[in-house]
Amino acid sequence: MSRMVWLSFPLSCADPRPPAIPAPSLEPLYTIEQDGAAVQILRVASHTGTHVDAPRHVIPDGLCLSAFAPDEFIFTRPRVVDVRLDDDAIVQPQHLEPLADQLDGADLLLLRFGYGTVRRQDGARFSMHCPGLGIASARWLRQQLPGLRALGLDVPSVACIAHLQETMACHHELLGGLGRRFLIIEDMNLEHDLSRLVEVRVNPWLVVGMDSGPCSVVGICN
Repeated sequence: MSRMVWLSFPLSCADPRPPAIPAPSLEPLYTIEQDGAAVQILRVASHTGTHVDAPRHVIPDGLCLSAFAPDEFIFTRPRVVDVRLDDDAIVQPQHLEPLADQLDGADLLLLRFGYGTVRRQDGARFSMHCPGLGIASARWLRQQLPGLRALGLDVPSVACIAHLQETMACHHELLGGLGRRFLIIEDMNLEHDLSRLVEVRVNPWLVVGMDSGPCSVVGICN
C-alpha cells in the first residue's frame, strides 16, 4: 500500500519567511453573520511559505508558472539527500560530488538540510541563517544532472540568505536559458521518512503572468 505525505506547509500568517518578504494577511470581506456567507481577502507575496519559483522569477523573458504543462509538475524519479551544514554555510560542489551516483537519473532533487526543527523553534534563525547553494554548486547540478527538472529544499531560499549578494545568482544558474523549463521549490516540509519516496506532485497557484507562487506538494511513498 502506498502512502501520501505533505511535502509542503499550510500557508500561515505566523510562519517565518525571508527578511525581504512581508507577512501575509487574511481578513474578512463578508461575514456569515452580516452577509450570509463568509468571504476573505488574502494578501500574500508570491514567495511566501512553500512556494515554487519559475524562470520568470529572475529571467525577464523566462517562463512563468502558467506556461508549464500539468505533467511538468509531476516527478517520478525523485531523490532525497541529506546535506548537513552549519548556519550560513554555502553549499559547494564538493558537498555534492560524493552523491553523484545516487542522483543519476533524477528528475527532482530534494536537498534536506534538516532545518524543519529550526523552522518550528526559531523563526528568526530559519529566516536569516539557513544554508543555501552558491553559484558553483548550482552550476554543478546543471552540468552533472542534465535530466533534472526541479530542485526542492527545506530552507526558505535556494540561495544562502546570509550571503545573498554572493549567492543570489544561483537562481540564474538554475533557471537561466532561453525556454528553460526548470522549477525551484523552497521552504518544503521534508521531515518525513522519505526512504521509499517514488513520486512527487507539485500543485502551484496558477495565476497568469505570476513568476512564482505558493504551492501544495504531495509525496507518494510505496
